[in-house]
Amino acid sequence: MSLMEECLRTHKWIAMDTEFPGSLRETSQNATDQERYNDMRFSVGKTKVIQLGLTLFDVNGSIGGTWEINFADFRETEDARNEKSIGFLKRNGLDLKKIREEGIGIRDFFLDLNMILKQTRNITWVTFHGSYDIAYLLKGLTGESLPVTSDRFSKSVARILGSVYDLKVMADRCNGLSSRLGLQSLANEVGLNCVGTAHHAGSDSELTARVFAKICDNVGDSEGYIYGLGHRIISDRLKQEAMMMHQMHMNHVMMMSRCYGPPPPPFPLRMPRFVSGYPPFGGLVLVPRV
Repeated sequence: MSLMEECLRTHKWIAMDTEFPGSLRETSQNATDQERYNDMRFSVGKTKVIQLGLTLFDVNGSIGGTWEINFADFRETEDARNEKSIGFLKRNGLDLKKIREEGIGIRDFFLDLNMILKQTRNITWVTFHGSYDIAYLLKGLTGESLPVTSDRFSKSVARILGSVYDLKVMADRCNGLSSRLGLQSLANEVGLNCVGTAHHAGSDSELTARVFAKICDNVGDSEGYIYGLGHRIISDRLKQEAMMMHQMHMNHVMMMSRCYGPPPPPFPLRMPRFVSGYPPFGGLVLVPRV
């Protein structure tokens, strides 16, 4: 925890991933945002996170360190789980017996992490298809059940975590990429290889950080999208343009008022353009274009 605290002084971007016992409900493809959120809230509330991966990096994409935390709380034969998900984790090398015997407690870890995060300003989080990841993180940091509605959940994320990027959403908005790609396939598309073992939280968080940095680097000075018009205003440089877009899209913004938006990534942006967010966060987000 001391090493992580020290690293956060200069590396304020955190890519994260979790491994957990799976979803306890099957969600229909035609489900509403609230229905999707209800299913996620039920599963996260009933299950215990098994692994947490955190990779700290800076605005230039330089990685300061990767941590993989194994939690001892999950009991395979007693706790709620999705058997298919547990089988998947085992096939990919997670030793649940060893994690149970040698892991650390969820509560104590998040108490320490919460203290560190409260002392560090302007942290930005990066996930890949991270609804569940963010939900487990929020649950761990607050020690409470997730909010009842997706609207309150999004506001809690904005208030407690601040800025959050979802790499899967970004891929869907980047030329030549797609949200249908898994993390490794997306990495292959941008010429990156996995370090460590895939589907382990530490390795996946490290790859998420590098893919995110690669996509941002490819944007360069070319046209891109801005993240904006959520509960936080974007940069001062783009504030005027954002407010003009806000007036033009007021009706849509009101319909998607549960959204929150992170500030723009660390590269020049021009010609703002708003696109739909990813459930259950919803709202308007802007993403870089390669």
